[in-house]
Amino acid sequence: MSQTTAAAVRPRVLARPQGVLRRIMAIDEIGVIGALLAICVFLTLTSDKFLTKTNFINVSRQASYVAIMAVGMVFVISMGDMDLSVGSILMLSSVSMAILLRDGHSISEAILVCLLVASACGLANGVLSVVLRIPTIIVTLGTLSLYRGLGLVITKAAPVSGYDIKTWFFRNIGGKDPIFNVWISVWVTALIGLLGWVLFNHSAFGRRVQATGSNRQAARFSGIRIARYRIMVMTLMGFIVGIAAVTVLAFNRNGSPTVGQGTELNVIAATIIGGTALTGGSGSVLGAILGALIIALIQNGLALLHVDPSWAVAVTGMVIIVAVTLDYLIKRR
Repeated sequence: MSQTTAAAVRPRVLARPQGVLRRIMAIDEIGVIGALLAICVFLTLTSDKFLTKTNFINVSRQASYVAIMAVGMVFVISMGDMDLSVGSILMLSSVSMAILLRDGHSISEAILVCLLVASACGLANGVLSVVLRIPTIIVTLGTLSLYRGLGLVITKAAPVSGYDIKTWFFRNIGGKDPIFNVWISVWVTALIGLLGWVLFNHSAFGRRVQATGSNRQAARFSGIRIARYRIMVMTLMGFIVGIAAVTVLAFNRNGSPTVGQGTELNVIAATIIGGTALTGGSGSVLGAILGALIIALIQNGLALLHVDPSWAVAVTGMVIIVAVTLDYLIKRR
C-alpha cells in the first residue's frame, strides 16, 4: 500500500469511533440513561442486596404505577400544559372501583366505572382550562383538592374493603405472570409505553400535540384546533391514570383514601428527568419510563442503605436538576 493510500485510509479509520460516539450522544434519552447507569453502579458498589432478581422485580413494580402515568404526562407537558391532579384522580377512581366491588357489582363493571371516572376528571380539567381560559396548572391545583376531597367523602376517609380478593382480578392483575415471574403491572407499563410511543412519535395526533407546545400561535395559524387538542390530551391523561388505578387496586386489594398522595410530584419528576421539555414542544415516552425507574431506584437505594426515607424527596429534586442540566448541555452541543 502506498503512503498516499494509507494516509487516505487512516482518517476514515480514526473517524469511526468518533462517528459512533456522535450517534450515541445524539440519542434523545442519553442523559437519563447515563443517570440510570450511574445510580446502578453506585448501588452495586455500596449494597450487596441490590443486584438480586427479587430486588429488581420489586423495583420494577414500584416504578410501574408512576411510569404508566408519566406516559400520559409526556403528552400534557409537551402540549405546554401541566396536570397536578393525577394523584387525586388515581385515588378517586380507585376507591370508586372498590366501592362498586363492595356493593356486589361485577369486576368488568367496576373497571369500566374506574376508567370513566378518571377520564371524566381529565375531561373536566381540560374543559375548565379552555372555557375559563385559565392555565391547566392553576385548574389542576384546584382539582387536586377537589377530587381528593370527593374521594374522602364517598369513602368516609376509611379504606374500602369487604369484597372477595380471591377472584381472578386480584390474583392475576395484582400478581405476577407464571412464566417470567414479573408483576403484571410491569407488563401493563410496557404495553402503555409502546402504545404511547407510537401515538406520540408516529401519529398526526402526536405531531400536532408537539407542534402546539412548540409554538401555539403558529399551530393555530396552521389550522390545528388548539382547544380541542388540549381537552383531548387532558382526557387522555385521565384515562391513563384510570389504567394505573386499576393496577394499584389489584395490588393493594383495598381502596385506600391515602393512595396517590404526592404521586403527582413523582410523575412530573419522571417526565422531566426523561427529557420532556417544560416549555413544551418535545418529549420522550421512553425517557419518562426510565425517569420513573430512576425515582424507584433512588427510593430503593435509600432503603438498602438505611437512609431516612424523608431524604427521598430531596434526592429526587437533586436528580431532577442533574438530569435536566445534562440533557440541556447534551442537546446544546
